[in-house]
Parts: sequence; C-alpha cells; structure tokens
Amino acid sequence: MTKQSISTDNDDYVSQWADRTRGPGFALVWLPVLMLSPILTAILDGDLTALTIHLAITVLYVVTILVAHNSLPQRVGELCTAGLMALVVVQFIVSLGGQGFLYPLLAIAAATAVRIRAALGIVMGLAVSGSFAEGFATMSLSNALQFGFATVMAGASTYLIRRLTTTVDDLRTTRRRLAGLAVVEERQRFSRDLHDLLGHTLSVIVVKAEAIRRFAAADSAAAISHAREIEDIGRTALADVRQAVAGYREMRFADELARTVTVLEDAGVKVDTMPVPNLDSPVDTLFAWAVREAGTNVLRHAHASTCSVEVSVDETTAVLEISDNGDGMSQNTSGTGLAGLRERAERLGGQVHTHSNSHGFALTIHAPIAGESQ
Repeated sequence: MTKQSISTDNDDYVSQWADRTRGPGFALVWLPVLMLSPILTAILDGDLTALTIHLAITVLYVVTILVAHNSLPQRVGELCTAGLMALVVVQFIVSLGGQGFLYPLLAIAAATAVRIRAALGIVMGLAVSGSFAEGFATMSLSNALQFGFATVMAGASTYLIRRLTTTVDDLRTTRRRLAGLAVVEERQRFSRDLHDLLGHTLSVIVVKAEAIRRFAAADSAAAISHAREIEDIGRTALADVRQAVAGYREMRFADELARTVTVLEDAGVKVDTMPVPNLDSPVDTLFAWAVREAGTNVLRHAHASTCSVEVSVDETTAVLEISDNGDGMSQNTSGTGLAGLRERAERLGGQVHTHSNSHGFALTIHAPIAGESQ
C-alpha cells in the first residue's frame, strides 16, 4: 500500500468519524470548556446551591443538544433551550456570580436547537443582552465587549456549522438521486438502442427469409444471394449490439438510408429519395435512427407500396419527412420505437410529429443544426 493510499484511507476514516459526530459533537465539545471551572469552583467553595444549578444547566444543555439531533419535534428542543434560559435567570436572581460562561453556552444551544430561521437572531440578542449585563455588573466596557464577542463567536460558528452540515446532507441526497436517475437514463438508452437495432434487423431478416422461400424453387441463385445477405445482416447486427452495449455506437444517415432503401425495395416497396445533405453529427445520427425506425414500421405495419424520404435544411433547422401510402390508421404511432425517437429529438431541442390516416403515414422531424441543446 502506497503512502498516498494510506493517507486516503485515513482521510476516509476521519471523514466517517466527523459524519457520525458532527452534529452533537461540535456543541458538546464546548461543555467541559465552559462548565468545568464553575463546577469545580462551587465544589471547592462548598456552595451546594451553585453546584446544583450548574449541574442542572449541564444536564439540560446535554439534553437540549441531543434532542436537537434526534428525530424529535423542533418545539422540544426549543422548550429545552427556554429551560436553559430560565436557569440562567435563576443564576442571576440568586447572584451566584461567575456569569461569563453562561451566555456562550446559551448561544450554542440556541444555534443548535432553535429553528434555523430564528436561531441567528436569538444568538445576537443573547450577545447584546449579555454584554449589557456583564458591563453593568463589572462596570467595564472591555469586559462587556469581550463577553459579547465570545457569545457571538460561539453562537455564530455553531449556526454556520449547522447550515453547512444541512447543505452537505442535501447535496448528498441530491447526488444519490442523480446517480439513480443516471442509472435509469442509461437503462432507457440501452433499451431504446436494443429495440431500434434488433427490431429493424429482425424485420429485415424476415423479409429476406420470405424472399428465399419465394425464390428457392424457381431461382436458386437469387435465394443464395438473399441467404448471404441474411448472414451479412446477422454479422452487422451482432457488431451493432456490441457497440450499443459499449455505448460507442454512432450511425450515419446516408449509410442507414441506403440500407433501408435496399430492404424496402426487396420487400416490394418503391422508395423515392433525394441526395443526403451534410448535417451536424448529432442531427445526422438522429435522422439515421429515424429512417431506421420508419423503415421498420413500413415493413411491419404499413403494407405500403411506396415510400418517400425528403430532407430540407435552412440556416437553423433540418427537417426530415418520411411518408408512405400504407394503412396509416392501423400503424402503432405511440410504440417504443417512436417514443425513443422523440426522446432523441428532444435531447437536441427538436420535435417529432406524426400524421396518420387512411391514405398513409407520415413522420416528420425538426432538429436544430447548431448542435445539441443545453
């Protein structure tokens, strides 16, 4: 194990310890600092009343902090804080002296247990009132300012740590949610790619198999040619699936259009196309998926005899329109393939429109040519 890995392990251990103790730990660590001296003084002086009040303040302070960091209603912690303030009032009434430790302790308790929108205001109020009390008791401006500074620092630092830990918890929760959403999104991408790949490929294989069945007896050469094409299609589909699984698959519109035209013509569908313009890579890939999905729908559902593919490009938008003269009303216009196509288009800031009637089915895609949207 290298020195760097040891350091990382130690950092992880320290971070885990801090996560477990960051809530009550920071507030409780100041308890012996602020309360040890007055408790020992009361013991040495034999002052049972002072010792009782100091111990009561200590116990109630611990309860307040622990309540604030457990799943108890907010008002319970606020009631405990009010009890601490009442004990401070008792401390002043009986004039036990040694008040300097009380207000910083109260400020820490308030910053920990009182609802967060009011905590800082209470801390400032304690600092001001405590400064006046200390100033009148000792008739010293220096003591009053030091007392107020100690109270503000104790309360404000606790308040800021409370806000920070709350923010960290929110960020961790958000990170877990984003990780979950990323997993869901990747599953959807994988499902969509496999549907688009295998659905089209299997449809092509079915068409080729039907052609082999028709030509097997009359034209063995044509049947053999179609069998070779099935073999090639199978190899290509296997490579495509491997690439899709790896997440590196990138389709080209011109290549996909050429393959789709060949398959449709083998199935007896006349295809009218136009030259393919140069497109941005994301739009080119989107149109490639679109022509594959449309070709699959024509083979499976349309029973069409003609199909046309038109592409138009202006300064800001590329438009792809694929239409056929098949049984438009019987086509599945809301299936997985078109849903996946809509998701792809929306990622680029584009739109997918479908039109179906008894005269055929039309698929139109509008996509910005400037690249992917934010």
